[in-house]
Amino acid sequence: MHASRKRNTDVLDTVDVGIGIIGFFAFAFFVITVISELTGTDALGWAMALLAFVLILTALLLTRRNITRRRAHPPGESHDAPRSQHDNEQWSSGRR
Repeated sequence: MHASRKRNTDVLDTVDVGIGIIGFFAFAFFVITVISELTGTDALGWAMALLAFVLILTALLLTRRNITRRRAHPPGESHDAPRSQHDNEQWSSGRR
């Protein structure tokens, strides 16, 4: 396996694990916040922690999307370029 490909896979795996962990705690803090609101106890601290988890989760999801896009379209490769002789024939004949 190519070294950079293995490194990208490891980064993607790490991000996926982070999404799972942060997602779990975001859900837990959501439940705690709802219960605190329903019982009338102070929920501001729980809600602020939930906000932090949601922001981190959003950042991780965007990072994962960027990693998968980079892996699908490596630098230097045009997104519209045909990738095989068969594709070249379809492009030149006007069929897609």
